[in-house]
Formats: sequence, structure tokens, C-alpha cells
Amino acid sequence: MRQESDRVTTTDRRAPTPAPAAGPRVAPAAFRAYFALLVGAVLASSVVVFLALDTHLGDGTAAARLAACADAFDAAAAEVEAAGAVDDEQRRATVTADFRACLRPVLARPIALAGAGVGLLILVAVALYLAEPWWIVRRNRARRLPPDLAPGLADDLTDPLRHLGLDRAPEWWLAPLRPTAGGRVFGLPGRRCVLLDAGLLVLRATDRAAFRAVVAHELAHLRNRDVDLTYLTVAVWRAFLLVAALPVLVLLAHPGLLREPTRWRPAASAAALSGSFRLLGLLLALTCLVYLLRNAALRTRETYADVVAASADAGRALPAVLERLPRSTRWLDRWGAHPPPGDRLRAVRDPATAAAPSHGELVAAGLPAGVLTTNLSAFAGGGLGLDPVLGVALLGLVVGPWLGALLALAVWRGAWAQPAGAGRAPFWLTGAAVLVGSFLVGARVSLGALPGVPGSMVGSGPVSTLIAGLLLTVAAVVVAAWADSTARAARVRTNDLGPAGGGSARRGLVATLSAAGLAGGTGLAVWLPYSAVDVGFASGWGPAPADGHGWYAVLGMLTTADLGPAYRFVNNPLTLPALTALWLLPVALAWRTTGGRVVWHAALLGLVGGAATAVIGALLPLAAGAAVPAPVRQAVPLADEISFGAVLDNTTIAVGSVLTALAMAVAVAGRGPLRPARALLAATVTTVAATAAIWWVAGPVRCQTGIGVCRAAVDVGGMARTAHWILVQGLLVAVPLVLAAALVSYRARPVAGTPLPRRGVAAAAVGLAALLVVVAVLIWGIRTSADEVWLRGIVG
Repeated sequence: MRQESDRVTTTDRRAPTPAPAAGPRVAPAAFRAYFALLVGAVLASSVVVFLALDTHLGDGTAAARLAACADAFDAAAAEVEAAGAVDDEQRRATVTADFRACLRPVLARPIALAGAGVGLLILVAVALYLAEPWWIVRRNRARRLPPDLAPGLADDLTDPLRHLGLDRAPEWWLAPLRPTAGGRVFGLPGRRCVLLDAGLLVLRATDRAAFRAVVAHELAHLRNRDVDLTYLTVAVWRAFLLVAALPVLVLLAHPGLLREPTRWRPAASAAALSGSFRLLGLLLALTCLVYLLRNAALRTRETYADVVAASADAGRALPAVLERLPRSTRWLDRWGAHPPPGDRLRAVRDPATAAAPSHGELVAAGLPAGVLTTNLSAFAGGGLGLDPVLGVALLGLVVGPWLGALLALAVWRGAWAQPAGAGRAPFWLTGAAVLVGSFLVGARVSLGALPGVPGSMVGSGPVSTLIAGLLLTVAAVVVAAWADSTARAARVRTNDLGPAGGGSARRGLVATLSAAGLAGGTGLAVWLPYSAVDVGFASGWGPAPADGHGWYAVLGMLTTADLGPAYRFVNNPLTLPALTALWLLPVALAWRTTGGRVVWHAALLGLVGGAATAVIGALLPLAAGAAVPAPVRQAVPLADEISFGAVLDNTTIAVGSVLTALAMAVAVAGRGPLRPARALLAATVTTVAATAAIWWVAGPVRCQTGIGVCRAAVDVGGMARTAHWILVQGLLVAVPLVLAAALVSYRARPVAGTPLPRRGVAAAAVGLAALLVVVAVLIWGIRTSADEVWLRGIVG
């Protein structure tokens, strides 16, 4: 507890109260989640800093080597094109292999530097963690506290142990030179210690209840098992400063330190000075991000210790202690390592609010993340010898999981702290908008956001930036709504399981953060490269069909419309895994209550959509044969035209996409729990059913009538591309439909889910397993297309 917590008033002792309600159960898991996010941010930030430092302070040989490799690649690509062998896979693979072999020596040094830096950071963090108990004892000149120092002291130290259910007493230490009335728990595993200030023993003479409350707070950290993570959090933060931040600052101030340590020279050019400022801005953003994550973890830890201590013998004394704490007027204190006294007092009086998040946390995370992303975009891709789109996409795979997991964590805590149906706007809606808004603001004000800098959002016009922000906000709101629904399902399950529900809540939180991180990484990997391009999200009509006119031409151009970067989601091995994780986790959490019924509901919608696709797909060739003249159907397309078969294929896929969107809207409009999961599961089932209908019903009919081209009954790659196009287009069409359905059903009174009979549950489990097998096959089938678009396409 902080030193200021010594100011107390005399109160009566109170009998132990029941354990906290369901809300605070998630607080220890939230602390662990914040620690995991902190470790991930430190590792990623350290790699970023070391790579950027090598690029900025290099001697120029790496840049020359990159230019030589690029020239050699361009010459080889020109030879392939001149020989008319662009479609020769072997020639393309040879050119790619030569290019990567040329880059390998250039990339070896920065990768080795980053690896060595991360290894040193880990060693320093471990050393600081192991040395922390020794340092606490030495700094405070602590000595062992004899239990018989004062009459009744042993009882005041052991009673909170009994109330908190601790079997093993810690070692008691005294800081004789500290006049404050605080305490601290520390120590390595197997040897926990509690350090009491000398002023706390003086306080005991006037208010024993307050003394026991402070002791109970410190012992609550042992009950929550957060001691190791606490000092690892501090050690990781200090190691980041010592290994990553401080050396970079020194080298920025003295660029020639490693070559000429005794001779200081300023930046040689304006470009070098600009690079130094960009690297400095990147470093400041990363340091701010790590610092805020550290404080968020420590605040969560302190709040839950208050709640647990209040549930023991400190039920009345602890609120009195907290009421006497001084109120800070500095707004930065809200983001400090200790929560404001008012927040702590509310958590003690209403334990359900212990896990409540704030919009300030999201602002504190979004701003530095935006600055980090924009600064790093200048180094990703070309700076590492990669294609710019691929490099920035890899950056999205690093930043996206962090943002998605952080948003899901905040929404999860909000769902556990507030009941459903509150009068104000739901936190998942406002929180998603705040996080995206702060991220975009951070990207705009970053020092790396300069015209001409790769990845700079300033390079895109205001209209493009507005569209990019709107799309990112919609995606964030969807993830937040899903996280809220999942958290409420986990809360119901935890309450049903009773005392054993704590572990279930922690596992549910970890799974939720993992699924949200996967979805965030998948989305940002596509969004980020195109957000920096003025026409990145532009869409337009597709090519016209050969000899087409009137409604036939409109249909051909509409069904082949350019959907911007949507094809990057289609040819992406992460799209289906992310979507599957989003519906599978809530269904698994609610399986005992409504999970099986959700599967049945989605299966019904999907089968109806598949049947409709089969009927419409079978009738389309017959209708086309009657409505489209034979010369038009048989016309040979020019270079900028498409054939009649392509129009027919794309129209059938568009039908499946519309039916997928309708299935999602019906799932959202229905009453009951897990509506986001039901909608996503319905989309998956409809996609699978529509794909089967196109390949095994519409395809054979078209083949038999002689109107279309006959194809193999089983082509995993082709079926995977068809399924992904149906799904991605369906998700795009579903946005306005689902929004309308959600508005219509917003005032509808929710109904409690009812479990299925045992046979229904067994059938749902079998169907779910079969669906997962099909999804796995489709993921495997898209790998070749993904390689073509993401890897081979950049050198073709």
C-alpha cells in the first residue's frame, strides 16, 4: 500500500464478509493479461528500436547492397518478361530465390543486432528481478521484525492470514528509518516477505483496526499471487530503459560514439537530422507505450488487493484509510502506478467495479500505438529489404494483435463490472471509437507522418483517411461487440460453476484475448498498407463482358467490381482462422447452456442459404441460356473484357454472398444470447453450404446444359477461393444489413437461453466437428493463392 494510506480514523472491527462478487474475479486475470501485453510490447519495441538504430546509424554499405540487389532483380525480371516467360513458375521462383539470397547478407547484421539486444534485455530483466529483494532490504536498512516486539502484535499479524485463507506466514521485516505508515510485500518464490514501516507500528498504538487493514492489504497480494508478476513488471520496464531506450538516446546525441568516441560531430545533412528526429519520436512513443502498460498492470493489482482485503477483517477500516488519502488534482495521476483514491474506495464499496476500465486507458494506449505504427512504417518494407506492402503488413501483424487484445481486455472488464442493459451508451461501443480515434490521432501527429515517407497517412488525402478511419472503426466496433457478448457468456458460466469458476474465467479471458488478437492482426495487416495510399480503399466497376450491353453489361461489371484490398482477405490464410475463433470461443463457453442451440440455429440458417444457392445456381444457367443470345455467350473476350462463363460464375458467387449477409442479419435480429457469435457462425455455415451448392449442384447443371464450362468435382484450391470470395463479399454486404437488424432489435427484450436435450447436444457437437474439418480443408486450400498474392506477387 502507498505511504499515504496511513492516515486513518478509529473504526470498529468487522466480521469477515463473503468473497467478492463475480466482477473482481477477473481482476487477477486482467493483471496477468496486462503483464503479457507489456512483455509483448517490450519485445516488439526492442526489436523495432534495434532495427531502426541499425538502419539510421549504418555506414551506408547496407543501402548500397540493397540498391544493387534491387537493380539485379529488376534486370532479371526484365529478362523474364522479354522472354515471354512471366507465367513460368520455375523462372519466377529462380528470380525470387536469387533476390532473397542477395538480401540475406544485408539482413543478417540488423537481425543479429536485434537478437542480441533482446537477449541482453531478458538477462537484465531477470537479474533485476532476482536482485530486487536484496535491494529492498538494503535501501530500507530493514531488519527482522520480532513478533514479540509489542504485546498483541503477533495476533494482529496472524489474524489477517487466517481471514485471507493463507496457510503459510511470510517473513516479517521492519524499516526502522521510515516514518510513514505503509508496507510492501516482496520476496522470491518460497520466501515471501512483508516489510512494515516504523510509522505503521506507531499507528498501531492509536488505531489497531487501521493497522490490520494495511497488513491485510499487503497480505492480499500474497493471496492473489501477484508478487512475482509485480516485480517482473518493474524489472521489464527498467530493463527496457537500460538496454533499449538509454543507449539509443546516447547514440542519437553522439552518432559517432562507436567509431570516434572522443570526437562529436553534428548531423551531416538535413536527411540525417530528419531521420534522427523520426527515430527519437519512435523511441518516445515506445517508451510511453511501455510505461502506460506497466502502470495499468500495477493499478489493476492494487485495486484487487483492496477488494480482497476488504472481504477479510479490514471491511470497515480499509474504507476509512482510503477516505483519508489525499486527492490529487493532477490529471496524469489517473494513469499512474496507483489508482486514484476515489476509484479504490468505489472498488471496496462495490467489488463489481474493481474490474471497470476507463476511456483514458484506451486513449493512453491508442495514441502511442499510432505514433509507433507511423514511425515504424517508415522503416518497414524497404528498410528491411522487403516489398513495402509486405513489410507494412508484417507490421500490422505485430500491432494489430496488441490493439485487438487490449480492446477485448477493456471490454471484458467493462462487461464484468456493469450489468447488461445500462441506460448509458455501452462501453464496447464508446471504447472501440475512442481507441480507434486515439490511434488515428497518434498516427497523424507522429513525427514520421511526413509527406513522402512510406506508410505515412499524410500521404493519403483527407477523403481516403476518412474512409480508412471509418472502416477501422467499424471493424473495432464489431470486435468490441463480440468481446462484450463473449465476456457475458463467460460470466454466466463462471457463476454457474460456483467457486470453481475463477479458473474458468481466467481461461476464458486468455482465449478471448487470443481470438481478438488474431482478428486484430489479420485486419490490420490488410488495412495498414492501404491506409497510406490515396486510392487504397477505392472501389469501382469491374470489366465489361464481351459483346455485353444493357442489364447484362451492368450485371457483369457489378459482380466483378473492384473491392479495393478485399482480395487480400480472400487470398489470406488467416481470414478463416480468425473468423472461426470468433464464433467457436463463445459457443464453447456457453455450451452447457445455449451453445448447442446456437449451433442448431446457425446450421438452420446456413442450410437454408445453401439450399437457396443451389436452387438459384441451378436455375441461372437455364435463365441465362434463354435471356442471353448465343453470339454473346460465345463471344471471345478482349484483354479488358470478361467471358460469359466468368459472368455466370461471379453472379452465382454473388448470390451466395448475399444469402450469407442475410443469414447474418437474421441471426442478429433474433432474440437470445451470443448474437455476434451466432451471426459469424451462420456466415461460416452458409459459406460452406453455398460453396458446396455451387460446385456440386450449380456446376453439374451448367455442365449438362452445355452453357458453362465443366470442371472437376473436387478442386480444393478452387473451392477454397470460392468460399473465401463468398465470405468476404458477404461480410461487406452484411455491414448495413446487420446494422439495421441491430437497431430494430435494440429495444427487444432479451430472452434467456435454454439448453437442448442430450440428443440435440450430441448432434450439434458432431455437426460442429464436421464444420471445423471443412474449415480446416478450406484454410489448407487457400495457401497457394495466398502465396501468389502476398509473396510471389511482389516479385512477379
